[in-house]
Amino acid sequence: MEDRQIMDLFWRRDHGAIPAVQEKYGGSLLHLAERLLNSSQDAEECVNDAYLAVWNGVPNAPPRSLLAYLAKVTRNIALKRLEHNQAQKRGDRFYLLLDELA
Repeated sequence: MEDRQIMDLFWRRDHGAIPAVQEKYGGSLLHLAERLLNSSQDAEECVNDAYLAVWNGVPNAPPRSLLAYLAKVTRNIALKRLEHNQAQKRGDRFYLLLDELA
């Protein structure tokens, strides 16, 4: 299916848009998220969150490249997840140091 047809599905709020995007670009988006997160579960969640974000925030004008648009959304979500995961790890080390001081 062409990108234009997929965007038409999004604009019409047709539930077939998500499977169409997943079939065409799902592997690329998953690979991108996995490379950033080093976790297949987190990557899968980020890609699903990206689908939801695109569904909820379909742009008025079609993007020049649907893959680039989806990749940007996925990358931003994955980077937020990575920041969250690293913040949790930092917090654990902080408490460990406080326990050692006690």
